[in-house]
Amino acid sequence: METRRITPEDAAGTLLGADNILILTHKNPDGDAIGSGIAIAQALQQKGKHCRVAWSGELASFYTLITRDYRPDAFAAPEFVLAVDLASNRLLPNETAKYADCIDMVIDHHATSVEFAKETLLEADASCCAEIIHKVITAMGCEVTTGIANCIYVGLATDTGCFRYSNTTAENHILAAELVSRGVNIALFNELIFGQKSRARIEIERRALAGMEFTSNGKICIITITRSMLEETNCIESDIEGIATIPKAIEGVEAGVTLREQENGNWKISLRTATLDASEICSVFGGGGHLRAAGCECSGTPFEIKVAMVAAINRRLGIT
Repeated sequence: METRRITPEDAAGTLLGADNILILTHKNPDGDAIGSGIAIAQALQQKGKHCRVAWSGELASFYTLITRDYRPDAFAAPEFVLAVDLASNRLLPNETAKYADCIDMVIDHHATSVEFAKETLLEADASCCAEIIHKVITAMGCEVTTGIANCIYVGLATDTGCFRYSNTTAENHILAAELVSRGVNIALFNELIFGQKSRARIEIERRALAGMEFTSNGKICIITITRSMLEETNCIESDIEGIATIPKAIEGVEAGVTLREQENGNWKISLRTATLDASEICSVFGGGGHLRAAGCECSGTPFEIKVAMVAAINRRLGIT
């Protein structure tokens, strides 16, 4: 589909002229997807618009801090479909896949975003989608309430790793300061998001670390999470959010690879890199993402997938 590229101001004008708005996110949404979706929903509701956010799966308990101020509107059918933090309509969950070919607007920050909506607001240099959403909300003339500020902060903090990742910019810190002035309790959010882990998360980490594999002279580290491991630990998807950062955190590792078995039998691969272009590597397997964090989904056995992924990474490392 040919898309029309738009600015935050264009997006604001279009959204103010719409109603009965359905807001979509990618499957297994992270803090940026949920934060972006609920932030724009609350802003639109300020303007008298009817909207609701659709997401799949059970969210981590700390998300109640942003979902508690959100009340979804009921309408028979959406008149306008907005997607946030969605690089491809193939990433929609089964529950909303029926809207894949009728998305009116997408707001995204992934460099590997493909054209699938009538209008696209893409800022590939933005650290998170929530950063762009904040611009649209401001352009709509909405009040950035504490509830909205909380949502924007969750998106900003999660996608920058609490301002530790290389995608963090000076503008991110300026935005964070503004959000604090709007009432965000950053100490509380940072503790709940980054300082605490569920018992199930610790158990799954223990099993993943026990099966950790190193290759390519220690430059590649791989962990594997199977469905049986999730069942044994009573883990839900939100419990393992961010687990892909573990192999990359090891000294000397250039590429951390996490394999997660999906319900359909495929494997979701998350790649975190130190100097390599993660999105370029994952694009070989039909995926994409960011410069240092990307992913894809593959079929096959774990062994076959590891061999293919290691070979792709080794080519970039110059290892034969």
